[in-house]
Amino acid sequence: MPAQPITRHIVLITGFRQQHGRPTTGLDLLWRGVHAAVAGPAAAVWLCSWNDDFRILAARINNYRDAEGVRIAIVAYSWGVGVGALRLARALQQYGLKVEMLFAIDGVYRPWFPLPLRSLFSRWNPWAPRIVVPWNVQSTWYWRQNRNRPQGHELIAETPECQSILPGNSRDGLQPCRTHQTIDNCGEIHRAILERITHA
Repeated sequence: MPAQPITRHIVLITGFRQQHGRPTTGLDLLWRGVHAAVAGPAAAVWLCSWNDDFRILAARINNYRDAEGVRIAIVAYSWGVGVGALRLARALQQYGLKVEMLFAIDGVYRPWFPLPLRSLFSRWNPWAPRIVVPWNVQSTWYWRQNRNRPQGHELIAETPECQSILPGNSRDGLQPCRTHQTIDNCGEIHRAILERITHA
């Protein structure tokens, strides 16, 4: 008997220093909530590290789908935005697949040598990096904090005429009582993401 196609994927990508299965991380808690609400024979919920090989996951998503297509959402935090989400989106491009929704929680750009400290620049610093959201990501919502560093960097669309990038709340995405280390545990963010995913 042929396997049932998986036509929906939600991929959660953790941040720097977060390991798989740590029950204290906000992404692990959110993964459990999304899994309980969405997972089933035709829907998969993945929990990945920011530095995983996303070419493998992209190939699986492509192999598991059917001719009708597939719906993909990414939830990412810190380097999970600035590295993992970007790599996954680009890996999906070779199969002609789009990411319907990206939820970016204090997304931090990961610079390379010789300027590794650029990740600590605030978004208002003229030398701060910006995160370019690949063209195949249709809609992005972001949340950020400004209490400590690193802080979420500015997100810009690769093709602005075809993409939307919106704050996750009416405060330009700001969570004023959160630090970078605690924003992924924010219940307000979790509820907003679950609402969009379950009603999409």
